[in-house]
Amino acid sequence: MIASLVLLSLATGAGSIAALDSVRAVAPADSPRVAVTDSARVARPDSIAAAPEDSARVVVTLPELRVEHERALSEARRRLPTAFVSELSTGRSNRAIETLSEVLAQSAGVHVDEYGGLGAFSTVSLRGAPPGQVSVYLDGVPLTSAAHGVVNLADLPAGAIDRVEIYRGLAPLAMGPATPGGAINLVTSPAAEVRDLRIARGSYETWEARASAGARKGALSALIHGGLQSSRGDFEWFDDHGTPHNTADDRVIPRLNNRFDAATALGVLRWRANRVFDLSLREDFFRKAEGLPGLGTAPALNTRLSFLRSISELEAVSSPGSRSIPATRLALSLEREINRFRDDGGAFGLGELNLGRHNSDDHFGRERLALELGWRRLPLGFAFLASGDAGDERANLRDPEDGYPDPAPSRRDARGASLGLDWNAPGGRLIVHAARRWDRLIDHLRATGVAGSLTALDVARELDSPQVGARLALPRRLELRANWARAARAPDFLELFGNQGSVSGNPNLRPERGENRDFGGAWSIARGVREAALEWAWFDSRIQDLILYWANSPNTTRADNITSARIRGHELSVRLRPIAPLALAASATWQSAIDTGPYSAWSGKRLPQRPGREAYARADLTDGPVRLSGDVQYLGDDYRDRYNSPRYRVASRTLVGASVSTALHGAARLVLEGKNLGDRRLADVAGYPLPGRSVFVSMEVRLGPAGSAQQ
Repeated sequence: MIASLVLLSLATGAGSIAALDSVRAVAPADSPRVAVTDSARVARPDSIAAAPEDSARVVVTLPELRVEHERALSEARRRLPTAFVSELSTGRSNRAIETLSEVLAQSAGVHVDEYGGLGAFSTVSLRGAPPGQVSVYLDGVPLTSAAHGVVNLADLPAGAIDRVEIYRGLAPLAMGPATPGGAINLVTSPAAEVRDLRIARGSYETWEARASAGARKGALSALIHGGLQSSRGDFEWFDDHGTPHNTADDRVIPRLNNRFDAATALGVLRWRANRVFDLSLREDFFRKAEGLPGLGTAPALNTRLSFLRSISELEAVSSPGSRSIPATRLALSLEREINRFRDDGGAFGLGELNLGRHNSDDHFGRERLALELGWRRLPLGFAFLASGDAGDERANLRDPEDGYPDPAPSRRDARGASLGLDWNAPGGRLIVHAARRWDRLIDHLRATGVAGSLTALDVARELDSPQVGARLALPRRLELRANWARAARAPDFLELFGNQGSVSGNPNLRPERGENRDFGGAWSIARGVREAALEWAWFDSRIQDLILYWANSPNTTRADNITSARIRGHELSVRLRPIAPLALAASATWQSAIDTGPYSAWSGKRLPQRPGREAYARADLTDGPVRLSGDVQYLGDDYRDRYNSPRYRVASRTLVGASVSTALHGAARLVLEGKNLGDRRLADVAGYPLPGRSVFVSMEVRLGPAGSAQQ
């Protein structure tokens, strides 16, 4: 099926996924330029005879025009000029309700695991790497931390995101500690002039509302964004009662205790004194409250979780034009999080989720100072970047219901520095990139051990992350890229000291280590309104000391460095625009993720939750004010366990969606969207059910410099 999607896209025409960095337009020498102008407004050259006085228009033949323009690199490509980077825009997919999971699924090499429907816990994997090995940033501020080794996509402000930068393989070392799986940077809206209002309504009593407003006066600009989202999440799902071989007890029931309510607020105040200095203050607030229904076969009806996060950042940027004076970025960020989890039901004091009784109130905090110095225009084509950062993280855990004494706060002190050197060969056809980062992490862990005993551990870890890459531009708009990198991930607080419930801590964990390499190429062409682009990459990753959870006792699990793995595969992305109204896009990933550890029961088996085949295809057709869109997502078969037992095999699936929108009077746009139109009753990770067919409708009024609805 993947091959059919790719062949269909190639046979249809053209589009663009990764345009070359240089765009050159050259007029043929024998092709004169003819311009029709208003004679009253244009002063005619002396060499051209004057038109009669009563002539309203004059035809002027211009000499040959030759335009050569070096297209500026995007911010993501500037950070890593040789890497395979995907840049995805949000709010342009013609969806009534768009989630980050849906945006990320468009890119090759990306896999999203969902533990339920809208608002439920979900994680992202790049090129088969575990979610904990993928660093996630919000406007360059790390969200991956010692407290949260795995970032929940549902806890990110999707409505405030303007675009997503996906770094596959290499990670930008100036942003934070490198991880073996790459990085994702979420960029919020930068435009102060934007003004929009959007309301959406759909299945399962889902609501979404958001508004943005900006203003500018002289050197000062401001942007305010607010959003609300809620859903009962009571979709129907197929319950086999945990007995897949006995159909007598099968039934279709609604999902209970699956409601969530979320609120987002973003404020940006910016002062740009001149073209050299820029000062900005940013505040991002997110709050969410939700039920935790647990597995489908054993629902929990009263468990609740609330999450609150505040990120404040003060950033100063100086960009002098002198070669000798570096461009400077200084950023101070403060992050605060509060997690509250309640489960005091169930029999025998085990709670409804069988994790024991809990009424936790956990507080996390982090302060981080980062400095970047960049010399982008050194002689002989060199560019040099140096960065340093220092951060302190704290975890203060409280739970009066679990029956154990609360530990003292835990802390991680992090210090890091990186150096990067890029060389652009004369003519710009070859770029060589080399960089290295050093990190020192000092953990002061205070945990509750066996039988409620309090333990303390102080340990220091040093991480070394080198990377090199090259990009070569060839004739006929071809380019080749190759990269190599090595990185490590230190264990997080949950893996190190547990959660006072079903997870036992293991302070002896070693950092996961990964080495990856990739090679590939890109091609693009544009002729008039027709465009085409193709990108292919081969990747190979080897992971050592992979951290996995295993059964430590009948009721607890513990993380251990118990295996290694090798992941290799291919990525393909195609974008086509055969005619102006039609745009086509497709991406596909083929990968093999094999356990290479010493345990014979697992060695040679596929790693769970990593489909060997994934594909995504999308078509958009615009006819005046009407826009039609359709997409297809294919996921190959998968396993939920390391033994690859048939009982825990997840069959392949294909999901189909479609939407139609129309511009109304003024700057309004109405969107009608259907998700999972085939009504596939599915379960993703560990048996968590996913919604069937659903319908959403939205109304958006978008005002800006153009004063028109978004197309």
